[in-house]
Amino acid sequence: MRDTRGTYHRIGTEAGASLTELMFAMAAGLVILGATLQALSYFQQQFLRQQREVAQQQDLRIGLEVLEEELRLVGSGSLTTAAADSVEFSVNLQGLSTTVTATAAIGQTALSVEDGRGWEDRKTIVACWAERCETLALARDGQRSLLTVTQPLTGAIPSGAFVTLLNRVRYYSRRDDQGVLRLLRQVDGGASVLVRDIREARFSYWDENGQAVTHPAFVKRVVVEVMLSDQGIRAVREISLRT
Repeated sequence: MRDTRGTYHRIGTEAGASLTELMFAMAAGLVILGATLQALSYFQQQFLRQQREVAQQQDLRIGLEVLEEELRLVGSGSLTTAAADSVEFSVNLQGLSTTVTATAAIGQTALSVEDGRGWEDRKTIVACWAERCETLALARDGQRSLLTVTQPLTGAIPSGAFVTLLNRVRYYSRRDDQGVLRLLRQVDGGASVLVRDIREARFSYWDENGQAVTHPAFVKRVVVEVMLSDQGIRAVREISLRT
């Protein structure tokens, strides 16, 4: 700047920021960014955990509803296994039934019936007449008016005999390869997982007098208890068998 006498003077100015201040600002920004990302990761983990818990509770509810519905179809004396970690029974899940329309002689492998559609091969069937029943296995899918069995008949089945499908159903708890306990449902040999990651699944059995029993033939009521591992939630179902 030039004064009235023509002399130039330097005027000091402050502009921008020093390198040290810039580094401090960057460090502060990184700390804030890291804290924000950590918070987002925490909330995301919490959200995923809550989703898993809700899904597991839903699986537990639906699984026990299916178990209860199927056990209520079972008649007294139809249980084949009554253990603390499993229950097994025979029941007609699909409600398939038909009637023999012509007497099937000894040695035959075909039954003439009113309607054999929807009956799958390898399934177990039961033909009953005059207080007698014969258990057979299907060799192939049922046809419009024919059921074919795997073995020749050892006794004649008269016309009018009532035929029903019989599924073998099993509910049980088992650990997977990682040691996680699960509740499974098995129908005619094919198993599926109902509820994963459980702490306990326990079955208990009671007679008509409310006494605990172990023999399947005496069971009138089944109590199922399932506890989830992480949530501490225990679900209980009391199911009475048909009389």
